[in-house]
Amino acid sequence: MNRISTDNLLSKRPASLSDLAAILAPLKEAMVLFDETYHPLHANPAFFNWHPQQALDVLQDPLWLCTHKRGELAFNLQDWLANPHNETSQTLWLKMPNRSSRRPIQLQRHLLKTQDNTEHTLLVIQDLSLHIQLDAQQKLMNASYAGQFITDAQGLITQPNYAFCAYTGLTAEQLQKMTYIDWLQKQVTFKVPFNSIMRALLDEQSWSGEVQIFASKEARFSAILSLSMLVDEANNVEHIIGVLQDITDILEAQSEINQLAFYDKLTGLANRTLLQERIERVFENCQQHQTFGTLFFIDLDGFKIINDTFGHNAGDQLLVQVAERLLPLVGEKATLARLSGDEFMVLCPNATQDRDIAFQDALAFGGKLLDAIDSRYKIEQHSIHSAASIGICIFPTAEDHLQSRSDQIISYADMAMSEAKKLGGNQTYLFEKSLIEEAKQRLELIEALNHSELDDEFQIYFQAQVNKAGETISAETLLRWFHPELGFVSPAKFIPVAEEGRQIIKIGLWVMHKAFLQAKAWNKKYRPIRIAINISPIQFHEQSFIELIIGLMKFTQVDPRTITLELTEGVLIRNSKLALQKIQHLVSLGFEVSIDDFGTGYSSLSYLQKLPIHELKIDQSFIAQVPGNPDDEAIVDSIIQLASTKNLKIVAEGVETQAQSDFLTQKYDQVLLQGFLYSRPLPAADFEERYIKPQQVSSKIA
Repeated sequence: MNRISTDNLLSKRPASLSDLAAILAPLKEAMVLFDETYHPLHANPAFFNWHPQQALDVLQDPLWLCTHKRGELAFNLQDWLANPHNETSQTLWLKMPNRSSRRPIQLQRHLLKTQDNTEHTLLVIQDLSLHIQLDAQQKLMNASYAGQFITDAQGLITQPNYAFCAYTGLTAEQLQKMTYIDWLQKQVTFKVPFNSIMRALLDEQSWSGEVQIFASKEARFSAILSLSMLVDEANNVEHIIGVLQDITDILEAQSEINQLAFYDKLTGLANRTLLQERIERVFENCQQHQTFGTLFFIDLDGFKIINDTFGHNAGDQLLVQVAERLLPLVGEKATLARLSGDEFMVLCPNATQDRDIAFQDALAFGGKLLDAIDSRYKIEQHSIHSAASIGICIFPTAEDHLQSRSDQIISYADMAMSEAKKLGGNQTYLFEKSLIEEAKQRLELIEALNHSELDDEFQIYFQAQVNKAGETISAETLLRWFHPELGFVSPAKFIPVAEEGRQIIKIGLWVMHKAFLQAKAWNKKYRPIRIAINISPIQFHEQSFIELIIGLMKFTQVDPRTITLELTEGVLIRNSKLALQKIQHLVSLGFEVSIDDFGTGYSSLSYLQKLPIHELKIDQSFIAQVPGNPDDEAIVDSIIQLASTKNLKIVAEGVETQAQSDFLTQKYDQVLLQGFLYSRPLPAADFEERYIKPQQVSSKIA
C-alpha cells in the first residue's frame, strides 16, 4: 500500500477522526475513510451526491462495483484495500442507486495516520465520465467522413480536414489562401439565393441545406452543407465552422427505394401502390370538375397454361412484351401499371362531363388495348399466342362514397374483367351495379361453406347410367347442398367457389367416404354395380391425394374394382407427368378411371395414348344438338371411334330424348346412357328402391 505523509494532504496531521472529516468535507472529489479493518467510517458530502446518506453500507456490498460496464463481475473492495500488493489505483464501474446505470470511476487508496497513530485508509473516487465522453467524441470525429473546416475571424480557412480536401479536390495549402466565401462562390451551387444564406448566418448564426458541389468538370455531387458562426460577447465573429456531407449515396438509395416502392421490378411499370395514389388524385380531380376517369383491368387469357407449359421465364418474357405493346397506346396523361402476375391496369382521366361519351371512349380504347395484346409473341424458340380479358370501370359511381375509393374502383374493374372471362375471354366488359350483388352472394356462399356442417347440410344423390336395354349398370355420384338459410344451392354455383377457396378438398373427401360406403353396401346386398365419383382438379393435385384414397379404402373396406374415379381433362394440363403417375397409381390399386366432359378440354390425342384410362364421357354439350347438328355429330363420331380403338367404355351424359338415345345406340351399342330420359338424380334410398333392387329394370321417364 502506498504510504503518504499527511503533509501532502493536510497542512498538519489531524488530531482525530473528526478533524479529518472536517478536512475532507469541502473537497470536490468523493472520499471515503475506512478503519483498520477496512470498514467504512465516514464519507464526505461529495460521495453522497452519488448515493444517499443511508447507503454508506453499500461499500460492503460486493456488487456495488463492477470490473466491466455491462458485465456482472463484482469487485471486492475490502479485499483490494486489505492487500498491500495490489495496485494503489483501480478503474471500475460504479452502480448507481437504481442499479440501471453505471458510472466509470477511478479508485485511489492512501494510508493516513492521526496524531494518536491510528491508521486509516482513505479512498479517493474520481468520476471518469467526462473523460470517456471526450474520448468517445474524439474517436467519432476521427472516424467521420464528413468534410470540415474552421476559419479565423477574417473568414480565411485555417483548418480544413482531410475529408474536406478530398471532397473539394483542393490541397490544404490552396484552401488556406481562400476565405470561405471564395470557396462557396468557386465550387458550390445553392438551391436558395445566396443572400438568404448570409442573412441566416447573421441572424441565427447557422445555416444548413442541400447543395451541389462542383469540384471539377467531371466531379460533381450532392451534399449537405452546414455553416455555423461563432461570435464573442460583443457579437464579433471569431470563427466560421463548415461541415460538408456527401449525400450522393443517400439520394441514390432514396431513388432505389422509390423505385422498389412504386414500380414493378419486372416491367418497370407503376405498381399497385403508385396506381392507388393516382386513382385517388384522378378521382378528386373528377369530383372537382364533374368529369370522369376510367380504369381498365387487363388479365391475360390462358397465362397459367403458358407458364406451366413453357416455364416461368417464358411467362416473364411475355409480360414484358405485353407491357411494351401497351405503353405506346397509354400516353403521358394515363398510367399503365402491373398489379401482380398477368394483371395490368390502365388509368385514364377523361375531360368530358358526359357519361355516355365517357362510356363510348372507354369501349373504343378498350378495343385498342385488346387489339394490341391479341397477337403472337416470340418467346425464346416458341411462337405463343396471347389475348386478354378487360374489365372497365368508369368513375365516380354512386358507390364511391366508401372510404377506400381506389381499392373499390379496382375491385369494380376486377368484377367486370371476371365477367369478360366468363364470356370466353378476348373481350371487354363494362362494370354494372348488378355485379356488386353477385359479389355479395359469392361472399355469402364462401362464408356458408366455411361454416357448413357436411353431415347436416350435404346429401349424396345418384343418377343411373343404363345400357341399351335400360338396365342400370352404374351410377354417378352427385352432390346436393341444402343450406338452412340459403336453401338449395346449385352445384354450378357452389362448386367453383369451393374450388377457389379449397373447401372442395374437405367436401370431396366427405363425398368419397359416403360413396365408398354406399358402393360396398349395394354390392354386398344386391348385385354388382359400379359407382362413379367426380374428383375435383384441386383435390386431385393435393400432395396427399393418393394417401387419402388408400386410407379411405382401408377404413371403408370398399372393393376399388366397383369404383370409377372421374377426372376432367383439366387435371392433365398442370404437371402432366405427375398427373400420369397418380393415375397409374390409382389403376394399380384397382380403380377405374374415366375422363369426364371429354372434348371440352385441352388434352391431345397423343397424350391420351399414354393414359391407363377405362372410360370416356361424352359431354352433354355435344349430345344436346344430336341428331341434327353435323358438327356435334362429327365430334360424337370421333369420340366413339377413339374409344373403340382403345377398347374404352363410353358414357353419354345429358340424354333427354329418345332420338338422342337411338342416335347413340346405333353408333355404338355398348354405350351407357345417362340423363333425364332414364333417371333424375335421387337420394340413395330412393335410388336403391327404383334402380338397385333385384329384378328392377330402369323405366324411361319423361
